[in-house]
Amino acid sequence: MTFQSRIQRASSYQSVAKDSRVLAADPYELVAMLFEELRETLDLMIDSARRGDDARIFRYRAKALAILGGLDESLNFEVAGDLAQTLHVIYSEAAKRIQMDGADSRIERVESAREMIHEIEKAWTAIAPFR
Repeated sequence: MTFQSRIQRASSYQSVAKDSRVLAADPYELVAMLFEELRETLDLMIDSARRGDDARIFRYRAKALAILGGLDESLNFEVAGDLAQTLHVIYSEAAKRIQMDGADSRIERVESAREMIHEIEKAWTAIAPFR
């Protein structure tokens, strides 16, 4: 078995494991997984920016924006009221920072967006025992 085929097989196993995890998750866990995936994607975007790999930056940017969009669309303004509005503002600001161009400060903007989202992720994780 070649090295490339081993990588492809490992990737397939990871995909199946991830799909299984999603299928078994409750709504709380799905949101937690979105936060995790968003954080990892922003980390990859930052790493790509440090290497100057524009193709990967754009791919990770698109993925991060899609996840932010999903999180934003899942907000229930009727039930959560002010909290939902606050999260909407944070998600919008994070998306704005991710979308801004200009290589000179791209890393700093994405890092600040990642920190904003990470704070929400930590709070979400902290309420796990109470759900």
